[in-house]
Amino acid sequence: MTFGVRFGEEGSVEEIKTGEIVRWSYGERRRRIDQVARESEVVIRLNGINYNQIFCSSSHLEEMAIGNLISEGFDVSHVTNIKIERKNVFFIDVTMNDAEKIKPKKIGSKMRMTGRDVLKFAEELDENSFLFKKTGGTHVVGVCNGNNSIFVEDISRHCAIDKIIGICARDKIDSSQNVLVVSCRQTASTMRKVIIGRFPIVISLSAPTDLAIKFADEFGVTLIGFASPEQFNIYTHAWRIL
Repeated sequence: MTFGVRFGEEGSVEEIKTGEIVRWSYGERRRRIDQVARESEVVIRLNGINYNQIFCSSSHLEEMAIGNLISEGFDVSHVTNIKIERKNVFFIDVTMNDAEKIKPKKIGSKMRMTGRDVLKFAEELDENSFLFKKTGGTHVVGVCNGNNSIFVEDISRHCAIDKIIGICARDKIDSSQNVLVVSCRQTASTMRKVIIGRFPIVISLSAPTDLAIKFADEFGVTLIGFASPEQFNIYTHAWRIL
């Protein structure tokens, strides 16, 4: 069946498509209305040159572009202009005076937190999984410090992390004093974003890979996995968890 797109205010595309499906259950076929997460094609152009093609949710695109550049090692203080245009796909034009990359550095933040905080942040992430609860098709990422929390969702775990990094840059949030909470597994590629984003602690509801653990240990990140309302695993730099 064809799914219809819902549009929000000012013609912006909402993140859910609704349509009719056939549900097979216990040997019976039934027609029902279902909701799926909407996927958009985004092309980032850096100084007029196609830099990256991404498939993601269409919210927070400017923040996603900034976060993507940060996680790739660019100094976004050199960004002079960002323009977003929607045709058949979204085009994000970023202009930078200096496009030199910087190398990731070890995180020296002395931030510490309690085990109860870990459980609390994991619970907050679940409570803010609005699109996931409707579609089952998104990853949820949040930045928390015990006083304030910000959450975003995206069909791509990489883009969700980029968006939260971009939001931190936009709002001048000190990531070295905040915790990154994610629903997705931690791999070498996501851990690189955590390291360059300068988060000292990352809490995942899922599992880490061996390379994620290796990079977290090497760059001073406290990596927590399998966080649930009752327990969690600490893989590296456990001294930050009281």
